[in-house]
Amino acid sequence: MQRERLTVSAVESYDLEDDTVRFECAVDGPPDATERTWPVTLRFYDDRTFRFELETVPEVRAERTYPEYDESALETSVDIEATERDGSLYLETDVLTVVVGLDEWSFRVDNEDGTVFEEQREDLDVFGEDRVAPLGGVQEKINHNPRRMAETGTGFRLRPDEKFYGVGEQFVEFDRRGRTIEAWHEEPLGTETQRAYKNIPFHISTDGYGFLVDTTARVTYDFGAESTASGTVAVDDDQFAFVFFYGPSLKDIVRQYTAFTGRPERPPKWSFGTWMSRLGYESRAELEAVADRLREEEIPCDVLHLDPFWMPPGESCTLEWDTDQFPDPEGMMAELRERNFRLSLWEHPHVPVGTDAFLEGARNGYFVTDGSGKPYVMDHTCQGDYRGSLVDFTNPDAVKWWKDKHRRLLEMGVAVFKTDYGEYVPEDAVFANGKSGRLMHNLYPYLYNRAVYETVGEVNGDEEALVWGRAAWTGSQKFPMHWGGDPQTSWNGMAAALRGGLSASLSGIAFWSHDIGGFRGTPSDDLYVRWAQFGLLSSNSRCHGTTPREPWAFGEEALDIFRTYARLRYRLLPYLYTYAEIAARTGLPEVRPLVLEYQDDPRTHRLDTEYLVGEDLLVAPVFEPETTRDVYLPRGEWRHLWDGERYEGEQTVAIDAPLEIMPVFVRAGSVLPQREPTQFVEPGTPDELTLRVTLEDGAASGRYYDESADELVTISGEIRDGSLYLEVPPLSTDRLAIEVVDAPTVSDVVVDGESLSRTDGDPDPGEWTDAGVSLNAVL
Repeated sequence: MQRERLTVSAVESYDLEDDTVRFECAVDGPPDATERTWPVTLRFYDDRTFRFELETVPEVRAERTYPEYDESALETSVDIEATERDGSLYLETDVLTVVVGLDEWSFRVDNEDGTVFEEQREDLDVFGEDRVAPLGGVQEKINHNPRRMAETGTGFRLRPDEKFYGVGEQFVEFDRRGRTIEAWHEEPLGTETQRAYKNIPFHISTDGYGFLVDTTARVTYDFGAESTASGTVAVDDDQFAFVFFYGPSLKDIVRQYTAFTGRPERPPKWSFGTWMSRLGYESRAELEAVADRLREEEIPCDVLHLDPFWMPPGESCTLEWDTDQFPDPEGMMAELRERNFRLSLWEHPHVPVGTDAFLEGARNGYFVTDGSGKPYVMDHTCQGDYRGSLVDFTNPDAVKWWKDKHRRLLEMGVAVFKTDYGEYVPEDAVFANGKSGRLMHNLYPYLYNRAVYETVGEVNGDEEALVWGRAAWTGSQKFPMHWGGDPQTSWNGMAAALRGGLSASLSGIAFWSHDIGGFRGTPSDDLYVRWAQFGLLSSNSRCHGTTPREPWAFGEEALDIFRTYARLRYRLLPYLYTYAEIAARTGLPEVRPLVLEYQDDPRTHRLDTEYLVGEDLLVAPVFEPETTRDVYLPRGEWRHLWDGERYEGEQTVAIDAPLEIMPVFVRAGSVLPQREPTQFVEPGTPDELTLRVTLEDGAASGRYYDESADELVTISGEIRDGSLYLEVPPLSTDRLAIEVVDAPTVSDVVVDGESLSRTDGDPDPGEWTDAGVSLNAVL
């Protein structure tokens, strides 16, 4: 098919009204192109955020329904000072200056220090030809003569040391520089390729900006693969729009982006416990045996998960119990709940032909159609060799039907659903809203997960709303949580899982997990242990794979190590849940790449083999069968969690890491809330809360979410004249224990003005007691 490029060449007129500038732009194209102008609209939400839109077919503008944005979250009164000089229009806010070339179209964004972003129009080869296409679009000829707009986009300059992150959960290198990425959901069948489940058209630059492509169509990025001087972004649509977020802090960019596209509610506390699963438990007896063994082995666990076998053979996904294999499911769930286990059920949005559910859905028009009005039937849609059709989540009646199926299961006692799949919408499919798969393919998992997430909240209560989702698009972070699909059962698969999670975290995904042990096949004992250590210190933790993933399947040593790290997870639940609340309030992820906190340190810019949990824990998984691990520590002082060794930051250190040790470091200057580990997550503020104080230069601070009081408080302390003065707001706990790391010179502790004295005659690490408060000085 013949394609031809049309390019925005100049501004013929413009109009400024309040926060919006509308340009009518001249267009250069082939000699026989129809003469026209294209409108470009620039709207400022505030001093540092704006939306840019190019319309190449403005006569038939379609109102955008999705993604759903909260423009009011950013909108403030913004004064724009507009001046013309040297053939350009300068649009100045208090933070940014947007410069638009009038005589010759150009576009750039400046701050007080220089240029932040600039359209590329000067990347020429030796023949003077453009290497990348500037702002414009591509026409395709249809049947030799008529033309349609098939693609729009732009090129942009790359600085030599600029790095790029995001575009969803990508398993390739953390820094996108030098890569092409197609934002189009596709089953990766592992984590070794550029295919991805969570394509989110939002990227972040180390130059201090975020760039959200406002579309549901396919987006193709080139971050310097074709030319090291240029990047490109192209959308398979006749409209090109983006939202520009200026930080310059990466954390501020994530805050702005998630305020605009939606933030997650804090997931229920039990969801931060351990989830145990495999593909799959095939009977009630097998499931209950696993529950028995977990409690016998004292492995902390809160959720048991059933994959497809909870439904009859050939009937996934009808959402009907196989009562031969799982008799009295309601009674089964009640008994599990009495033992403090919750049940998760697997699903996907394909309904198999030949079932009553399919007949009902086809009769009522609940499925995506093939363009002839018939359900779009596909073979090999999921588990088993059967045909099925996709539920149409743009049809309100179909959504209600699907919700009602879940409602019945929730009323029986189900706690959560694993919303698998959602990536299989064909481009030629037709939806009830009149749109084709070309525009619905990427959006489909958003609508699918939203329907299930809402139903859980409607039945179990908003505070219990939760899914365990795989695919995602812009805004999907509003429906937590997400897991990283089917990683290869290998050391490389484990490392790729972390890269995907760090990438997702800079794309708005605050809560993320992965299959401990890898998905297909059986991991070696060492691989399982190392993956469990990593997984149990991710934001959420689930064992899963095609073979047993229970720790006792890998020997006594693995069982002991798993138990140690599971107990550590449950000890850290006050800290993890605090950062869950922070994520809900700010959009900042629980699992963080180091560059998010240490943007000014170039050594963190491509670092994707270690990560932060919140601000105060640095985790360095071991990704190979070795017993040492080189770890880069950023600025400040860090204390090894296991032996208390002190390390200065801004250096790489070699850490002994025998199989039982995964390097974990605590940031000096922090206060970590902890509790005694339990076998399951207990609701509310713990009866006894421990504050682990790690001083740096005689001071420390931290945050704690007091669940019972629903308050996020700040705790701080400093040493003055040999005494440690702590400011601790009133908390709901009955007893507060304070551990001070490496404080041999502290002679007294003063908590909110009350002096605590060391036990008489005990100069060694000891205990101060006064009014129910104890302090243990840890040397």
